[in-house]
Amino acid sequence: MPLNVVAELGDIPVAQRGYFTRAQATAVGIEDFELTRSVRYGFIERVGHGVYRVVGAGHDPHAELRIAWLRLDPATPPQRRILKPEVWVSHESAAALHGFGVFLADTPTFTTTHRLQPGNGVKVVRRSKGLSRSEWVVRDGFAVTSVERTAADLYSSVTDGGHLGRFISDAARAGSTDLDAISSALGIGRAAVDAMVDMASPAVAQ
Repeated sequence: MPLNVVAELGDIPVAQRGYFTRAQATAVGIEDFELTRSVRYGFIERVGHGVYRVVGAGHDPHAELRIAWLRLDPATPPQRRILKPEVWVSHESAAALHGFGVFLADTPTFTTTHRLQPGNGVKVVRRSKGLSRSEWVVRDGFAVTSVERTAADLYSSVTDGGHLGRFISDAARAGSTDLDAISSALGIGRAAVDAMVDMASPAVAQ
């Protein structure tokens, strides 16, 4: 096997913004010592426990989130992670990934179908029945809760009304949702949604 393991990884790093996990490498026959050797020679870098990245893969604005996402479910192949996910970016992390609202999202947050043991600084919300296909989308290689599901999750976690209103307002202005759809997702009346939006942006188009 060549010293540089990147060729042996095939399309795995390409599908994950240059990242791959030790478990994914093992699945294609790469030994631990070969990973160590490739790190030593500067072909790849270790970016987290059990997570590596191809050197020169370029800037990733969501590096911390992506590393946490990969670590939660390291053995799953890239395509399955977004076609039949069991881990979704959610809550404040989803809001930040959608680009709406003003959430800091400094704690990577995910929804999962099964019990996981996240590392320090990572939050996991278990939802045993998972999410229906209408409740999640793919953004920048992530499986992420839809705008409506994200709003519902934030509402359920008692997010400040002004912050949630700003998220809804931004999403509505961008044409990514409408206030009736938000009302349905949150299970509250349209007037309550309008009130949250008014707290953040009275000028949003109705």
